[in-house]
Amino acid sequence: MTDSAIVQVIKAKVAKIIAENRKLRAEATKLTAERDKLKADNRAMVHQIAELEKRIGVLEISKGMTGATGQNTKLARQRVNLLMREIDRCIALMNK
Repeated sequence: MTDSAIVQVIKAKVAKIIAENRKLRAEATKLTAERDKLKADNRAMVHQIAELEKRIGVLEISKGMTGATGQNTKLARQRVNLLMREIDRCIALMNK
């Protein structure tokens, strides 16, 4: 093989590597953007879950306070006790 043939083979291989590098960089950029979007979606869903759990708690308390008997009353008492413990912890933290 002549020197110019070797140089041509090396140039072809380098060009192929450069093209593959560009392709992989573009794919990495795309995947990074997709990851960031999924993280934002996840944060939004976690926030929504927290808000819905708060609403469920309020609804349970309101059902328990409307004079319902049985399980609803028990749930309302448990929730009120939980809230009272949370208030006590907050007061204790404020007194420190």
